[in-house]
Amino acid sequence: MFIDTGSELVKLAHLRPGTVTVATGDRVRAGQLLGEVGNSGDTTEPHLHLHAERDGLGLDLRFTGITGITGTLHRGRTLRT
Repeated sequence: MFIDTGSELVKLAHLRPGTVTVATGDRVRAGQLLGEVGNSGDTTEPHLHLHAERDGLGLDLRFTGITGITGTLHRGRTLRT
């Protein structure tokens, strides 16, 4: 799934088939359910890949409202809650 903000492109990968709640051209808002995390590829558990870019360059992401997690979020870090 891709979300086009007009200046950034955000990709969400490995959503569970049949759970995506939006269609091409729909507007989305913060906090809206877009789909459920799934398990695709050669993996042992459901997970989400998230990528954001502007003009083809990857962007650093900041998350707010996350509790119980210490340290930085970065490429390859696994979070378990």
